[in-house]
Amino acid sequence: MDLPDIPRTIGGIAAALRPELQPRFWDEVRRIDHPDAAGLLLDDWWRQAVVDTAGDDEAARAALEDAADLHLIEVAREESGGRAMTHDEAMAVISEARAS
Repeated sequence: MDLPDIPRTIGGIAAALRPELQPRFWDEVRRIDHPDAAGLLLDDWWRQAVVDTAGDDEAARAALEDAADLHLIEVAREESGGRAMTHDEAMAVISEARAS
């Protein structure tokens, strides 16, 4: 499935998010206190913006979520020099970033 063209930037994500999600997005952006947390936050919200382009079509939402996850895995592999993280490793990184 092709992904919508939503930049993984604060402005790109904000422009694509449903209006009712924007206050929570901006609140979380204001609380970013570490560069690693910023990347994870943007990935989470980018995924949400991508999924929301499907509207209420649950099958399309699920397909977009899978496609977005695969895209983010590829991005992480590129950024780590080809080392692929397992799901458990990725979840540990996310949990650590949220806890700090």
